[in-house]
Amino acid sequence: MPLKTDVIDLSSPSPEGDTFTPGQPSTVMDLDADASSASTEATNIPQTHFLATLNRAAMERERLLRVSKSMGGGRPKRPRQMTPDDNDRLNLDNASVENHDVPGKGTHGQNSVGADVADSVTGIGGKRIKEDMSIQLPYPRGVVKKTAVNGYPRNGDDITIEEVLQPILTHHTLMQAKLQTAVLSAFQWDYEWILDKIFLGRTQLVLVLPAKGHEARENLKSMLSPISNLRICTPNMDGLINCMHSKLQLLFYEKYLRVCVPSANLTDYDWGEGAGVIENIMYIHDFPLRDDQHCVDIELTQFAKELIYFVEAQGMFPDIVDRLKRQVLWENTENVRFVHSIGGEHREESGIRRTGYLGLSKAVRELGGNGNTEAQIDYVISSLGSVTPVLVEAIYKAATGKQLSISTYPRSSESSFAPIISRIRVYFPTHDTVATSKGGFGSAGTICFSKSYWNKPQFPKQIIRDGRSVRPGCLMHDKVMLVRFERPTNASDGTRIAGVAYIGSANMSESAWGKLVNDSVTKRLKLNLRNWECGVVLRVPSHALSEDQEMKSIEETFAGIVPTPMETTRTDYSNRLPWFFTEPEWRRRH
Repeated sequence: MPLKTDVIDLSSPSPEGDTFTPGQPSTVMDLDADASSASTEATNIPQTHFLATLNRAAMERERLLRVSKSMGGGRPKRPRQMTPDDNDRLNLDNASVENHDVPGKGTHGQNSVGADVADSVTGIGGKRIKEDMSIQLPYPRGVVKKTAVNGYPRNGDDITIEEVLQPILTHHTLMQAKLQTAVLSAFQWDYEWILDKIFLGRTQLVLVLPAKGHEARENLKSMLSPISNLRICTPNMDGLINCMHSKLQLLFYEKYLRVCVPSANLTDYDWGEGAGVIENIMYIHDFPLRDDQHCVDIELTQFAKELIYFVEAQGMFPDIVDRLKRQVLWENTENVRFVHSIGGEHREESGIRRTGYLGLSKAVRELGGNGNTEAQIDYVISSLGSVTPVLVEAIYKAATGKQLSISTYPRSSESSFAPIISRIRVYFPTHDTVATSKGGFGSAGTICFSKSYWNKPQFPKQIIRDGRSVRPGCLMHDKVMLVRFERPTNASDGTRIAGVAYIGSANMSESAWGKLVNDSVTKRLKLNLRNWECGVVLRVPSHALSEDQEMKSIEETFAGIVPTPMETTRTDYSNRLPWFFTEPEWRRRH
């Protein structure tokens, strides 16, 4: 499928310009709902929203020039305020490799993502990386972390943006960062904030940005031209594509690549800074780089193949793709798969089966889900589209690994959908939950749902639950799907599987997961995707000795693998209403 993608090199010298002091940024919304509401919702976006700021490109350009000059290509000027507990958790540049045991924490079996993820979360077998960047990696088998949020205790299952990009504090002294190349993606950006976190003079930046149309791309080029050592990639946004919503980060260091797949945009509030009103979740995996970069024969795992397929579809620069193909040793990915939604129309069967919800189904089957057992699914999201029984059934079947047919248009009947209602729960906050949150209505601009969708006769209200974080008063911007098989399944390598978990950027909408439609010209089915999304699927090992073992709770099933972000009791809506972004109460304040 040909994709029109533009790449812009902004590595020319920075022009001169006057300084400009901006106002305080406002909270903005995610445009990942269905396209039918896009024009209506777009009118509600505050002017500080990324797409809306393009008509202010000149002023933003001057501000970024000031930022670039003030940093001088060197140290960040606004490091996050650290606490003693934070310093204990950093991978310090000068520290030697150490093991840290945590009393009272159990271990998991070998050869499972769960064992290694649990080690990384709890600190069991956790390693501090040497300055010489030996083969010891912080997260060699992957880890799931929540964002650290100001005002809440750090429990070892969270991480700051500084700790993701590069540990930079040693004995309260700023050290030179070793981040060589950073490929950063997001839907919403605070450029000044993220540039404060990176050593501009020593790190090559590639920003993957949303820009629909030639004028938007030219405005981007003008706005970001003051930043040296910067290139931008704007994935295809033609036709039906409405939103570049993926958040993939590729962080190249001297000896390893860090792949980070967060639900967070690149803004301070999404990373728990400031007032600490919103949380997010992410998957982090570190891969060693080989010294001989000239050898072309390198084995690509399924994880690597789908990640590279995705970034190539986005139009990534050839040198970045080449490094992914030739330099990275894609180790320890047997228990994880990279999944994606590539915006646009997909007509070829090979392309249809590897992206959107059909790509999710493929990943689950590869990890051991055979589709022969039912499941219990708990899905935390921050935006809801025009959800229909067809979409719910498609996601449910994909998450259990069922082989989905693309020969006929999917339809949901009352008899096929009724059993699913009791097996899937989608967590989205009520109006009361937002009203009583730490930040109140003003912090819910990225929590999106339309009253018109809720009032549709077919909207499956029975599956919606109140999305309340285990951090009281904190709103969730997480996108995490926790799938527990009602009976354990056997993977091809003999591993018994209790379920899978999705962590990424995709919310509950057809725009994010796709819709099969009949092509009016070819009369064949095609998959339409209005968003760019990406995530990972982890398999969760089972310690069951028989097929009939009783299914465990969410917390027990995913303990040490995925930190459960939401409350799981007393979440029924009862007579309450969900939070609607278009409520007059919110608009009066913005």
